[in-house]
Amino acid sequence: MPNPPPTRAHRTASGSIDPAYFERLYRAEADPWAYATSPYETAKYAATLAALPRDRYASALEVGCSIGVLTERLAPRCGRLLAVDVSEAALARARRRCARLGHVAFERRALPSEAPAGPFDLAVVSEVGYYLAPVDWAEALDRLAVSVGAGGHLVLVHWTGETDYPQTADAVHGAARDHAAWEGHWCHREEAYRVDVLTRAA
Repeated sequence: MPNPPPTRAHRTASGSIDPAYFERLYRAEADPWAYATSPYETAKYAATLAALPRDRYASALEVGCSIGVLTERLAPRCGRLLAVDVSEAALARARRRCARLGHVAFERRALPSEAPAGPFDLAVVSEVGYYLAPVDWAEALDRLAVSVGAGGHLVLVHWTGETDYPQTADAVHGAARDHAAWEGHWCHREEAYRVDVLTRAA
């Protein structure tokens, strides 16, 4: 798995990783995490799509879409898909990759403060939550609980290896499990990552 530069020198006042860190990465390298070519990513994407409880979703949100590799695979399962990322350089590549998909929209947004209003019946957060400090991740979960309607799904996917990120995968997924708005927990673990699916409580 690629090893991006350390993040400790690139933190916001709350302790999250500064969005400028990601913009610099994507301007320096087209695919810094090898999303398009890594066997790890390919297997993880397949597991993510297999974990979706429904075959189709009317309106979905993908947080941290990067260069759009998962977006392209998720799109056939969605009536509408809004994919967001903090990096304009990454979004430019995502838009080119998914140009033929008219039901997919891309926007530059940073969670938690710029979380889309919805309504959505699916939110996918893949390899994003651990870039946020606990206080920001807690606010993001609050906002996602507003934008995802009752009975909708929240899918979390994160690498479980060692990082210098503000949080671990287990901490991110644990906070979601402990959040009052999310229930019906399902978890799948592989050696290098975990997938959790939660349902928005009524």
